[in-house]
Amino acid sequence: MWEHIREQADALAAASARNRDAAERLARRLADAPVIVLAGIGSSLHAAMLGEYWMRAIGGVDSARAQNSFELMHYAKGLDSGAAVVAISHRGWPVFAPSLAADGNLDRIVKAAICGEDPRAGARAADFVFVTTPQEKSGAHTKSLTGAMAVLFEIAAATAIFRGRRDRAESARREFAEVPARFSRRIAQPSAERAAAEEFRTRRRILLIGAGPAYACAREGALKLKEATFTYAEGLETEEFLHGPIASLDAETLLVLISTGDAGSHRIVQAARAAGEIGAARLAIVTEAENELPKYAERVIRVAGREEATSVFPIILSLQLFTYFSALARGCDPDRNHREDPRYARAASQFEL
Repeated sequence: MWEHIREQADALAAASARNRDAAERLARRLADAPVIVLAGIGSSLHAAMLGEYWMRAIGGVDSARAQNSFELMHYAKGLDSGAAVVAISHRGWPVFAPSLAADGNLDRIVKAAICGEDPRAGARAADFVFVTTPQEKSGAHTKSLTGAMAVLFEIAAATAIFRGRRDRAESARREFAEVPARFSRRIAQPSAERAAAEEFRTRRRILLIGAGPAYACAREGALKLKEATFTYAEGLETEEFLHGPIASLDAETLLVLISTGDAGSHRIVQAARAAGEIGAARLAIVTEAENELPKYAERVIRVAGREEATSVFPIILSLQLFTYFSALARGCDPDRNHREDPRYARAASQFEL
């Protein structure tokens, strides 16, 4: 996991550059699509959620939506002609089934796949195939996620151009150009994440909350913590957390509050203050645009950048670093998904990913 984290600065820059021309060709098709579905499972679903946000915020496509790819295949109504499906999968999961099309004719749907190198045949059935990084050896995916995020960001920026939003596209690309250097600096100096992992290593439960794109980050952080530290962790949208789940907080819970300082900021501040009354520990992961939330957390990790659209990249990196150091602090192997335990190895033999 650590090696893959270290490789991310170069990997996401390479994924963006390698796929820019193809992103523009796809964007030409997406500009008039009646609906764009971004599909994935696990980390890939979280990438799809961020892709939906970028397609709306940068590309100006209000019809974009993220969906669990298994649910899309087996339970969703067929898409009409001209619709687009962008499938995100590390290995190239075969999402492109005839049932995706309302009339069963897949040729009437624009199909794109974002995946790692040497994908399965399912991905190669797409009209557009975007390759991100070599397949990861660690069970906790890191660089393949941020690589997919970089491609989705490029697609959103290119779509913006074809929808008459060139200024927004160019602004977004300037913002993204700073991300690899920010990754390199943070990876070289991860002391904030290491200290937080050590301080909170005995917490039995971890809840992560955020709104907007920070919600996708919260879900991804929870997934990584479960995969690498085997700790119970859950990622919730801030308002969802306040509508009931807050009752599950106690003194043994760590609440990770993620904020980009934008529209949902006031509500997460209220959540932090409420958690303090209960006695839960609070870790805030915030951008340079968030000034209020740090007042209500025992420990604060501040990441570089002020723009919401690109701040999710360093937030994801910070959560990866916190997860890695938490695994070490708790005596866990972050790469095996518990497969060193014969029970989990037997369980893994019952299904295929």
